[in-house]
Amino acid sequence: MQIGFSRAILLGSISLAAITLPTTTTHADELVLSNGDVLQGQTVEQTESHLMWHSDNFGNLSIALETVASINGKPLVKIKAPTTARAAFSRSYKGGLSLTGAYASGNEEREDWDIESAVEWRIGDYRHDTRVNYESHSLDGSPANEEYHLGYGVDFFFREKWFWKNAVALGANENRAIDQYYSIGSAIGRQLWESDASALSAESGLVWISEEFSDQSSDNRLTWSWSADYRRILGQTLELFHTHRLLVSLSDVDDSEIKADIGLKAPLVDNLFTELKLEWIYDNQPALGTDPSDGQLTIGINYSW
Repeated sequence: MQIGFSRAILLGSISLAAITLPTTTTHADELVLSNGDVLQGQTVEQTESHLMWHSDNFGNLSIALETVASINGKPLVKIKAPTTARAAFSRSYKGGLSLTGAYASGNEEREDWDIESAVEWRIGDYRHDTRVNYESHSLDGSPANEEYHLGYGVDFFFREKWFWKNAVALGANENRAIDQYYSIGSAIGRQLWESDASALSAESGLVWISEEFSDQSSDNRLTWSWSADYRRILGQTLELFHTHRLLVSLSDVDDSEIKADIGLKAPLVDNLFTELKLEWIYDNQPALGTDPSDGQLTIGINYSW
């Protein structure tokens, strides 16, 4: 297990497209959810199924109308639904960029860096997401072990809350003796719920994986996948998040792998958060000379928009 402590503060942001926030306001409005949570902010846009709300603490949020109890003490007036049977998302963008780093010298020479970025944007019935991750770990002057991951996925909401996902990924992981891997997959998923207070989605499908190892061997397999993505606001300040993905080979059910992340984010100022995250992976048939399990606990800085 490796522990990193952030020593850098991130700057920068991605501009919101097709959403214009009010440039002047005399006071923040108060939104009350059906579960009793209260958010200060302003309404940006309303569709037949969702309210785009700019929260003073959490930025732009997409909130299901059925979870809204009142705004400024008055019930929300819903707009007329369109003729199409599918509920369309309004155009929106959100993302995050995190940095974790640690350096030690003396009896132990150690340098660790972990940079991760995720961006999601929604246009009509389509939800796109990209993920980039880079890690570098060195100990006592040895060459750094590097890991990187590039991924892109798109969800098509063919029915309200039901989506068809297609995704591709490319990467490498020297810690696990994987020189290069790529994957392509397709799955059916359901957005069980989504609001400013919490969200949960799950999906299942097929993923083709190709891996090339440091010993010149390779592994190609078709797998069944099951994954979930959960988040929840705790006490209006902390955010709990959890994701996991299980892969099982269709040709050998004993060949399986699970990856999971769980953590907390706490606000510092504006869109800047501190993040505590545990990353865990278990592969019951790892590359030769590597352990089946890896874990990493990091404390870093996260910028969200």
